[in-house]
Amino acid sequence: MNLEILVSLLYIVILIYTILRILLDTNSNSKTLAYLLLVLFIPLLGIVLYFSIGINYRHNRYNQKAIALHKELDKAYKNGIQDETQSLLKKHERDLKKYTQLVEFNHRIMGEFLSQNSFHLLVNGEQKFPEVLKMLETAQHFIHMEYYSWENDTRGNQIKEVLLRKAGAGVKVRVLFDDYASRSIRRNIVKELKQGGVDIHPKIKVKLRHFANRVNHRDHRKIIIIDGQIGFVGGINISDRYDNSIDTGLFWRDTHVKFVGPLVHNMQRHFMVSWNSAQETRLEFSKELFPPLKAPEATGTVGLAQMMAGGPIYPMSTIMLTYFKIFTLASRKLYITNPYFIPNESILDALKQSAVSGVDVRLLLPEKSDSAIVGAASRFYFNDLLKSGVRIFLYKKGFVHAKTVVADTMLSIVGTANMDIRSFDLNFEIMSLIYGEEFASKLEKVFLEDLNDSVEVRVEAWKDIGLFKRLIYATARLISSFL
Repeated sequence: MNLEILVSLLYIVILIYTILRILLDTNSNSKTLAYLLLVLFIPLLGIVLYFSIGINYRHNRYNQKAIALHKELDKAYKNGIQDETQSLLKKHERDLKKYTQLVEFNHRIMGEFLSQNSFHLLVNGEQKFPEVLKMLETAQHFIHMEYYSWENDTRGNQIKEVLLRKAGAGVKVRVLFDDYASRSIRRNIVKELKQGGVDIHPKIKVKLRHFANRVNHRDHRKIIIIDGQIGFVGGINISDRYDNSIDTGLFWRDTHVKFVGPLVHNMQRHFMVSWNSAQETRLEFSKELFPPLKAPEATGTVGLAQMMAGGPIYPMSTIMLTYFKIFTLASRKLYITNPYFIPNESILDALKQSAVSGVDVRLLLPEKSDSAIVGAASRFYFNDLLKSGVRIFLYKKGFVHAKTVVADTMLSIVGTANMDIRSFDLNFEIMSLIYGEEFASKLEKVFLEDLNDSVEVRVEAWKDIGLFKRLIYATARLISSFL
């Protein structure tokens, strides 16, 4: 047997094995078809790309460790923290009646307790960073941070300096960062923080030999926990670009929330799972990390809330299912802001069903995305949505990066999750679900103000975009299946 025949047989064996892996391991129909076409029509390169970026390593060693730690910590958390979910559901039965199933889903599947907290809505980095810097200065016991993107710029160094000061004063500072998105700070800020006594680690260390699967699971969270009393969560990373008081050449629209109350403890357990998975020094459930809570701030908006976390360590697409449930529960209004909108069929159907049923569904997206492929792929879905009655607005003042939802001026989401396959299945995400009219009214007001800086996409005009653009959008949508 000559070498050419041997190589051909080897390629056929590898091709068949790859096809079987795609069919058995890929849950999404569109993604399955996309990868099959890739490996069949682009020999060798298609196979390499699939094994590089296509496999969801949900059951790799890191995730198995995190799953075990999550179960272990959940048991200690449930035994050590008072669960008021059922009593609050009963007490607020009238207001929460529509959302009882959603609360119960988050409670049963994810162990997310319902609790009463106070909230401060923070619009853009110019509101978030001064508040974060002020609150970090108040830390007396510990600071926990988990961030997707951190840059070596003005705000990045201001945060660094506060952490170094607090660590020098005896406050225990623990920081996790995404090794890929924050790679620019490895040789400067990370090094300085380590030298200054800050315990800092990548969530999942990216190494060359397993670059693909590690970079595929990004730590997309942006959270801060101070003394187990104060928490921050939202879409704003640590970077000057999010702060419009610093001229970076582009207006950046984003949303964060500060909260005080039991929700901080809920977020703390998710941080601890990440921390214990990232390195060998374990954090155990203790009264030091879960201290008695102070009363909610009188100046804040008081409301009931739950956390919702997502990522490859969980048994199902919790973020997607939460979005889906909220979209189908809406009866009057549904206002959604998201920068990366590549919905799966379930989310698409939920939005169309709500609009057809008479719900005022409005979707705010960037006019110009920071990813040409994502921006084009999003537009593939416009025709179906517009025909169903969904109103689509494109933000033109700058780039809108907020990930928020307001439903019926009663339920709000402020978090880190985009509306795409990556946030549904691959990334580690976290978002706050806030129940109550007062906070929802504030978030809704911000949404409506953003519409003043947007242009509405009209169904009549969309019919005339032309075959060439439709082909571009369809191609981008296919490519997005690989992202």
